[in-house]
Amino acid sequence: MRLTPLEDGLKEQCLVIFNQIIAEGVAFPWEQPFTLADFDALYLPGEPVWCAVDDNGRVLGFVHIHPNSAGRCAHIANCGYSVRRDARSKGVGRALVLKSLEVARAEGFKGIQFNAVVADNAAAIALYQSLGFQIIGTVPNGFRQGTKTRPRFVDMHIMYRAL
Repeated sequence: MRLTPLEDGLKEQCLVIFNQIIAEGVAFPWEQPFTLADFDALYLPGEPVWCAVDDNGRVLGFVHIHPNSAGRCAHIANCGYSVRRDARSKGVGRALVLKSLEVARAEGFKGIQFNAVVADNAAAIALYQSLGFQIIGTVPNGFRQGTKTRPRFVDMHIMYRAL
């Protein structure tokens, strides 16, 4: 596996992974699949996106690194991680988080904050904590899994790590 900046030739594969996670309905807030135009609008030019790619050129996952907020709060980064279903629990997420720490530090960010780590995503929480992130708050029932007509509400953590 190698880590490489997002290139146009990888974008469609990243979109497939992103939409797969949206369809699972357990981690991302969006409910409808993204088009390529939607995806381009989310990942603004100049914001680092790194892809984990296998020896066959298949994207295993990617991370988007961007300011968590604007203006006086833009020195804190936020990262979104996406790992394809069949590549999970194989070190891809760890490699992407480590890369995001390196890139965020190089970009001058002072910390990384995750705003919505779903509390029953034990694997992600364990990974983040093993790399120095702490839960700094919890929003009770902050994330809706399932559908609007058959909801299941789950707590959502805010996690942070200084750089």
